[in-house]
Amino acid sequence: MNPFEILLILAIALIVLGPEKLPEVIRAAAKVMRELRSASNTVLRELSEALEEEPERRDKVSAPASEPRDKLPGQS
Repeated sequence: MNPFEILLILAIALIVLGPEKLPEVIRAAAKVMRELRSASNTVLRELSEALEEEPERRDKVSAPASEPRDKLPGQS
């Protein structure tokens, strides 16, 4: 958004909400934005931690059997 668009939105909000209600709405919107940013950062951090753990898990997984089993144990 360019500065003109922001000013236009603020002017319309001032007309619609009035000078008494506008600061409350701005504070509430800022709080929501902070919470969303915090949640986003938490998700990104958990994803990066999970991706860093992934190579360790691959090393611990045993290699698959060289020959596949066609029958279950106990079947002839």
